[in-house]
Amino acid sequence: MKYDNRISTTPVWTGNTVYNETVWPLDLSGEGDIEIPLLYRADEIISVTDTRLERVFEPGRDYDLKDGRLTVKRGGEMSFTRKSDFFLDHIQEGSPFKIGCSEGGWLFFAEGDQITKKQYAVTYKHSDEWSGFRPEKTAKLPKTREKIKNKTPFGFAFFGDSITYGCNSSGMPEINVPPYAPIWPRMTVEALQNRGIDVSYVNRAVGGMDSRWGAEKCAELFAHDKFDLFLIAFGMNDGENSHFYDNNVKMIESALKINPDCEFLLVSTMLPHKLAAGFWREQVDQQKILEKICGEYGDKAELVPMTEVHKALLRKKRYFDMTGNNVNHPNDFLAAVYAQTILAVLP
Repeated sequence: MKYDNRISTTPVWTGNTVYNETVWPLDLSGEGDIEIPLLYRADEIISVTDTRLERVFEPGRDYDLKDGRLTVKRGGEMSFTRKSDFFLDHIQEGSPFKIGCSEGGWLFFAEGDQITKKQYAVTYKHSDEWSGFRPEKTAKLPKTREKIKNKTPFGFAFFGDSITYGCNSSGMPEINVPPYAPIWPRMTVEALQNRGIDVSYVNRAVGGMDSRWGAEKCAELFAHDKFDLFLIAFGMNDGENSHFYDNNVKMIESALKINPDCEFLLVSTMLPHKLAAGFWREQVDQQKILEKICGEYGDKAELVPMTEVHKALLRKKRYFDMTGNNVNHPNDFLAAVYAQTILAVLP
């Protein structure tokens, strides 16, 4: 099995099949098989593989389906993470960051593909319906709508932090391991191109940055770029929101000076891990701020409500099943939901 853009951009809130939903078997009890909740109550498991989509595991030997959940069998060939290796009683050796756990002690953290190698991808059928929030197609962005409808060439610019840069995606150049799933901005553009739309693409996101940095650097970084649709996705690193409104407006105004006809997508951030001490701050309130800005810019700006989508996923799944670093980055599955959400909003 390989990365397939059509499969990855199929919204998880539609249909009766979920593809490559990720799970991380965490052994909290030290005994018995490990039951893992999925987005839906599964009727039939089609496959369980490693996250590289290479190794296929066997039902009965490695896993079972029990009451709609995946059950990882103790003694099978699927590995699991011990509680003591997830909740640490010591500062993690070799890690550039010392991540405290909000429940005491320290939380396991890793970059690259160290965590995704501990996860598995589950494809299954279900008969229950999605009951959570789902993004809706915008009635705004008239110029973008015409370009998409008429398949007129247009430029798509992306600006944000490490999430927008693509950290922990398997196809991120610094990782580059199977299944080589592109970072979500590239995945979004590919989906549009697969529809016959001529889209050029530039991504000037930089890891570790906040909206203040974005406001300061936007004009300089995009000065020589051609774009018609400008996506802004900061927030994870802001923490507190006293200048979040002003910074986003400054980025919009900088882009409008480069192209007065430009339209905008403002993406609210996924949420940080509540167990990662000091990371969960005011991010959950940023979506309302971005919604206010979109209202003030009328048809020129639309919200991509990723915060609300992530909250809906978290009502069904555990945070660490969808993360690439166990703190504040998506894995391939959640990065694909970013692309799904943007595509659902686009006209």
